Amino acid sequence: MKIVLIGYRATGKSTVGRILASRLNIFFWDTDAMVEKTMAMPIKEIVALHGWDFFRVKEKETIKFLTQKEDCVIATGGGVVLDAGNVDLLKQTGVTIWLNAPLQDIINRLKKDAQNASTRPQFTSAGIIQETIETMKQRLPLYESAADYIVDMFNKNPEQVAEEIYQYLLKSEILDKINKK
Repeated sequence: MKIVLIGYRATGKSTVGRILASRLNIFFWDTDAMVEKTMAMPIKEIVALHGWDFFRVKEKETIKFLTQKEDCVIATGGGVVLDAGNVDLLKQTGVTIWLNAPLQDIINRLKKDAQNASTRPQFTSAGIIQETIETMKQRLPLYESAADYIVDMFNKNPEQVAEEIYQYLLKSEILDKINKK
């Protein structure tokens, strides 16, 4: 059983995923980090050299690889839901949880991240605020339809979000299906 975290960039999927995996005593995988390791360069460079379509192909290869792994927590890239095949693969092997963070929180994190040149390439030439609003409009219905469970992250820290997911897994008896190591 896979616990798959989806959501827009900068919602804390990787941070929450590590906390949750530790609590469940199972492996944690970050699809973006895996693509970066495979390509031996940050996503920003991958996109600059090869484009977003190439990155999405590498992301799909990573998703296919992870669906063959044992029980684990997977933090996906924000655009994983753009490919219905990715969503189908992930849903067949696990439960999909949408980390739904407030727009202002996302924008604040992205502004902070923009100071580090190696992270989070922009999708368009628009500013961070406009780009985020436009991209979120497109992706919100995709996240919603892909999610088995939605975590409203308003006023919650990563530990609280991980605990909410843990309680959901416990109450829905999904936890019983996870082979604890």
